[in-house]
Amino acid sequence: MTTVKSVQEEILKPLQRHKQLTVKEAEEISLGLIDTLCDSYCQDEATLQYLSMFFTPQLYQDLLDERNLNKWCGYPMCSRSPERIRDPFEVDDNTKRFLWENNPYAYLSIYCSKFHFRCSQFYQVQLSDESLFARTGIHLINQSSSELERLNEKYGVTLFEQLLREKASEDDMKSLVAGLRRLGIKNDNDNGTEKGDDQFETDLSKWLSDIKIVEHEEPELLGDLEKDG
Repeated sequence: MTTVKSVQEEILKPLQRHKQLTVKEAEEISLGLIDTLCDSYCQDEATLQYLSMFFTPQLYQDLLDERNLNKWCGYPMCSRSPERIRDPFEVDDNTKRFLWENNPYAYLSIYCSKFHFRCSQFYQVQLSDESLFARTGIHLINQSSSELERLNEKYGVTLFEQLLREKASEDDMKSLVAGLRRLGIKNDNDNGTEKGDDQFETDLSKWLSDIKIVEHEEPELLGDLEKDG
């Protein structure tokens, strides 16, 4: 499994001498992340959120392609295989594009489920287009709280799972559907119709029921931060 600590130790630790990455160093980080996650998965949500500081939409797409080649679900939080395993070399790029655009279930050849397809979409559309080497200080392991807050504000993301846990009411569900449409995340089987919205809300309700919130009787004083420390 991939953790914040493993990324820092195995990929970022050699790059602590200066605050500004070179193009070559940025490429080393990008290749390191793909190499690590192409046949592994994030241990927790905090790890995937941390990685958003290093991903661009294109780098994340490259990771999806590599995970697909290795027959892993595209979503980096998942350790399962896609629902429909297909030889990625059996068709050319034009045929793949045609199938993706015209087959409403094409995502199942990349993801284990519609839920992880949505999670991945939601994650990807929030990623910054800024080049990795231009993101000053993101690779530094020991950051001040103010600097971490600045980086998180600029490059941080909210996970779809987190949003679902927060927006559980019917009114919030409708707001969530509208928000996803504004982000460009559409339902696969509709063109923005009311019927499509109803189906999307049904899917969201199902996904909410699958998310279990566990309350600890004796929680750590600092929550999960205490475990990570």
